[in-house]
This record gives sequence, C-alpha cells and structure tokens, in this order.
Amino acid sequence: MQLTITLTAPEPVKLPVHYGHLIQGMIYRGMENPLLSRYLHEQGFQLEKRRFKLFTFSRLMGQKSHLDRANKKITLIPPLQLVICSPIPFILQELGTGLLRQGQVRIGPARLTVKEISTAQPHVEMDRIQVRMLSPITVYSTMPYADGRKYTYFYSPFEPKFSELVGANLVKKHYLIHGVPPLSEFFSIKPVRVTDADYKITTYKGFTIKGWMGTYELQGDPALLQIALSAGLGAKNSQGYGCCLMDE
Repeated sequence: MQLTITLTAPEPVKLPVHYGHLIQGMIYRGMENPLLSRYLHEQGFQLEKRRFKLFTFSRLMGQKSHLDRANKKITLIPPLQLVICSPIPFILQELGTGLLRQGQVRIGPARLTVKEISTAQPHVEMDRIQVRMLSPITVYSTMPYADGRKYTYFYSPFEPKFSELVGANLVKKHYLIHGVPPLSEFFSIKPVRVTDADYKITTYKGFTIKGWMGTYELQGDPALLQIALSAGLGAKNSQGYGCCLMDE
C-alpha cells in the first residue's frame, strides 16, 4: 500500500541536506496510535536476529530545489509530496488518520500543512516489472580488515552480489509478512537507467550510507515483487532508503 502526502507552506522549506531522520521522526509522531508508533520505533517485527519496521519512504519531492553545498542545506519549493509505503495496511491507516487530524507536520525547523492524502494499492501480476527509485537503494556487507577490524562495504548495482543480497532481503520480508517462504526464491535486479549521478552518499544520524537512485528491472515471483513495492528494496528502508514505484 502507498500513501502520498501533499504538504504546503507559505514560504520555501529549508532543511539539512540529509533530512531522512527528520522525515522518520515526522512519521512516528504522525501516527494516531502512540502505542503503534512506540512499537515500531523501539521494536519492529522480528525475524530471527533481524528486526524490520516494514515501511519505507521517498525523498521530499517539490517543484524546484536549491542545494547549498557549503552550508549543507537544501531549499524546497512547496507544494511537496512524500510517498510512504508499507505491506501492513494499518500502519498507513494510522498514519493517514493521525496526519489528517493534526493538520500540520513538523520536519526539523519547518512546519507544513497537510493539504491532501491519497492512497494506492498497486498489484503485481507479472514476474517482471520496472521500478523507479524514490529514495536510494543501499546494499552492504560487513567485511574484516587484515587486523581483525571491520568495515562496511556498499555494493554497486553493477556487481552480482547486489542482486543476490536484495533478493535474500526480500525473501526474509516475505517470510515475516506471510509466515511462509515464496513459491520461488529466484530474484534479479538489473540497472535500466542508472548513471554516475544516481550514486548518492548520504548520512543518517552521523553514519555514512551509500546508495543508488535510478530505474531498474526486477524479475522474480510476483509476491516478491509486490513486497519490493510495499516494503522497499535493500536495507535501511525505515530510515528512508529503497522506496520505489512501478515505472510505467
């Protein structure tokens, strides 16, 4: 399920360049049920040793934007749109109800009015779809140095391991959501329109995260592709990574 929120403000909206944590905070504050908000924030849905929040969101999309690299600020021209996706309908229902009741949201220093909320439920019937990233997809492994210390390696979509790890992540989400593995665990993701400009180095609460925007072809069990749309691709979805829409 997809929730599209249209936000307005009387003046341009100025935010830190890396504002994903501010959107995440807005989502938690916006939920009608504080118990649900607290549960998602503090626990989430557990599968073995992993915890999933089972929602993802886009970047803020406006008419124009201005990037001030020197001061690490971005200026967005309202109206702005934010897409939030989840395979758990009541998460988005609670969020939509809460935002409509509140009427306004705070994103860091900015206060915006909730102008409109719309919902969509795209249904995947084919085993091959094309998607456009609304926030970067990030895929990584923890690697050891020779001295035993560890570092994080972020994969490029042009590396075979990228597709392997995205597919394994979707299989885990399928098991968590449906309680059973998919009919087939085969999955592939291939770049369709991905350039150097789609490579994004971002930060989330001080941690560097590398990811990719662009357009991709997904192939696999339709149930896995459905989860890609509703729960996001790759890792760190609830921090604002991996949100995508079908590119028609």
